[in-house]
Amino acid sequence: MNSSSRILLISNSTVHGQGYLDHVEHEIKTFLGPAKTVLFFPFALFDRDDYAAKAKARFAAMGYSLQSAHEAEDPKKAIDRADAIFIGAATPFVC
Repeated sequence: MNSSSRILLISNSTVHGQGYLDHVEHEIKTFLGPAKTVLFFPFALFDRDDYAAKAKARFAAMGYSLQSAHEAEDPKKAIDRADAIFIGAATPFVC
């Protein structure tokens, strides 16, 4: 991560009748721009493995590689290598 960070806040990950992050896909892609790797902090739900798998599949569909921080061998290195950070709950992005 570089020192000139930006934040995108999304108030919810779903809207009735649409899938996970469908309603904000354009905004996410526009915000992330050329980013390729996203580090996910899946701490909004108890089942972190399931939540991370859901996010990984959705981000893959948008063309991004996603790693979950809860599975990272060295979270500090994972942060340093990531182009962006995605945090479940308030759903902020940092680039």
